Amino acid sequence: MPSPPIAPTSPSVRAVRTCFTSPPPRWAELLGRRMVALPAGLSFGVGAAAVGGAVVYGQFRSPTGEGIARLDLTNGRLTPIASYPPGASGLGWMVAEAPWLVWEEGDSSTDMGSWSLHAWNQRTGRQLVLARSGGGNAPAGQPPLPALRDEAVAWAQPVPGGGPAPRAQVHLVDLARGRDTVLATGTVSSPVFAGPYLIWARMDGRGTTTLQAVEASDLRPASLPGGLAHPGSVGYLAGSREYLVWSSADLARLTAWRVGSDRSTTYTSDLRHPFQFLQLAGHFVLWFGGATSSILDLETGAAFDVPGTIAGSADAVVASQPAPGAGGRVSAVPLSELDPGPGCTG
Repeated sequence: MPSPPIAPTSPSVRAVRTCFTSPPPRWAELLGRRMVALPAGLSFGVGAAAVGGAVVYGQFRSPTGEGIARLDLTNGRLTPIASYPPGASGLGWMVAEAPWLVWEEGDSSTDMGSWSLHAWNQRTGRQLVLARSGGGNAPAGQPPLPALRDEAVAWAQPVPGGGPAPRAQVHLVDLARGRDTVLATGTVSSPVFAGPYLIWARMDGRGTTTLQAVEASDLRPASLPGGLAHPGSVGYLAGSREYLVWSSADLARLTAWRVGSDRSTTYTSDLRHPFQFLQLAGHFVLWFGGATSSILDLETGAAFDVPGTIAGSADAVVASQPAPGAGGRVSAVPLSELDPGPGCTG
């Protein structure tokens, strides 16, 4: 599809200091509406949500096994998809968009360099192994954070190379045709789909970071507005059909660009909420700061913490929250039913 019009000059930048508030009352009300209570002994950490939030994918652990599963919030049915190998560390990253589910898993609790990347067709049950690390012989670099759009999955695969910075290749695999295209090699980040683009960050030999893009439809090189092409340092990226967001390398600042607009906004957090492992759900950013999961409203600058694990789709946020004496509960919050949250003052 054609790219939306973009400004020929750099987008204007607005700065917002993020404030942390209590979860909106409406949030707690909606969490209890579509909720599955898990039995004692069964834990389920959400990784990705299907459109609408009625189906959730994630990691399960029980006395009889552990691995990847599908949880239907309409009837509470948990369906295992794949089991972990013995000694696995568990789920690293997960994305879902019909008809595919893609996840990265750590295959060893003692060797953090051992991982594998998997795809599962939600309609046919077909499962693929897209990539493996090579275990202890793997080149240095972050395990992949895959991105998914329709039947295309993209990730950054660590590769051997000289120099102090880890090197990787940006791969895009057409899951329908089995075609693998390498789009870039160097000091690159995990790629994300944002609007009509596939975008990743690249650092050159002088330490300068740029955002590079191709058209997701045909992989032709694409131009971004000047202020986006030179974002400063980059830690993590996330994208959706409406937004591109990225954190600074120190994880203290987040920048959000609404695709096609001439404005971007930066949000400043505190040391207890580093912006990492970013997801988007509508105009909300979801992230895990290491101690808690958090949600930021891009429209107001207000954020709040959520116990447990969270994931989002275009129209819902799903949460898995612990419950004393039980296995916890998994809930879905439709974004369309949330009231406008409070903004930050002062």
